[in-house]
Amino acid sequence: MIAKQNLRNKTGFTILELMISMTLFAMIITSVILAVQSLMIARTKTLNRVALLEELYFFSEQLFTGIKDGGTLDYEEYWNRKSIGVATQSGHYQNPTGLGNYGQGGSLGSYTYGASLYLCRSNSGTTMGTGGCLTNNNNGASSYLVGSPLNFSGASQRYGEYLAQFTDYNGNIDNDLGDEDGDASGSIIGDDDDRLTGDVPDVFTGAVQELYLINKGAKTRTYFRWNIVQDPNNLAISCFPIPTTASGKLLTGSGCVGNIQVLKTKGLDFGFTHSGGTIDRSAYDGVIDTWACIEKTQCSGATLLDTSILATGGDAEWVNLFPATINIKYLSLQVYPTKDPWLSWSAQDAIQGSNQISPFIHPYVRLNLEMGFSAGKRRILRNEDPTISISTSVSLSDFD
Repeated sequence: MIAKQNLRNKTGFTILELMISMTLFAMIITSVILAVQSLMIARTKTLNRVALLEELYFFSEQLFTGIKDGGTLDYEEYWNRKSIGVATQSGHYQNPTGLGNYGQGGSLGSYTYGASLYLCRSNSGTTMGTGGCLTNNNNGASSYLVGSPLNFSGASQRYGEYLAQFTDYNGNIDNDLGDEDGDASGSIIGDDDDRLTGDVPDVFTGAVQELYLINKGAKTRTYFRWNIVQDPNNLAISCFPIPTTASGKLLTGSGCVGNIQVLKTKGLDFGFTHSGGTIDRSAYDGVIDTWACIEKTQCSGATLLDTSILATGGDAEWVNLFPATINIKYLSLQVYPTKDPWLSWSAQDAIQGSNQISPFIHPYVRLNLEMGFSAGKRRILRNEDPTISISTSVSLSDFD
């Protein structure tokens, strides 16, 4: 009897142990499954994040490729911008410049383009120096020009006007004001008193809000700018006015979405009036004077002889480089040197040991970029918001 009781106790204890073991085993299996599931979820999230980052880097490479293909700094347009003004709006310059299609006697935004360039010249007994002639009375024009001969800050600068700052058409500083030969035409061009100044003005200081590039070999211009708008997928939060930090950095919050916009134009030789007619003496002289939008660009200017549309630089002519899913959160551009090194051979070099930048260095752009995804894309990603920050310098090619 006692033996049977002991057997029963031993048997019951074994069943209890078995139940406990099965429970522990089930807990371990469950923990392992949960751990594997967590690892798989983490792996999936990591792979998704890597894929998103790869997508961002892909689009950033598009920007860098566009910059490299764009050529070198377009000092002519930066000179134009300096005259028109550098007021900003929505991450870029506020006022269009006319892109070098308007000059002396022209009216920006109209079909009156002007007949020629403003020309620099010293006054009687007063030299114009090497700072250009945008904001003083040291400028004039040939007698066949119409309208005011004086250049002024705020006036559109025709393509070639920055180069015109390189020549003093009254280099001997006498009282004929450039008409040295006194011929019947009254032209101040091609006289014995024409002098090269050996230097040109600075066209910008510090950071710029738009990047202007020119490929002179291909006769094309490529411009980039940052454009900030209200995010259509987050209308509940207003983007404007765009907040800034104490240092002036724009804060593109959740109500805003930014993009890089590009404007591409091609150079033509249709004359200062852009008509391509034989009456215009500047037409077909081998010098680019007309800038038209490339095909498939919505331009608002006049239709030219080859059916191209004249570019003006208006907002409608700029197109987004990236799709609506991309958000450019920040863009900073610094370009060097501040004047055309090919036209500055007599300029003073940077003082050794100072923070000055030499005017003789090869042109380059320093770029700081932050990019992520728009609110609509983040909803699809369940608020996953990878961001990349890039700081780099790009050496610019000169295709002269």
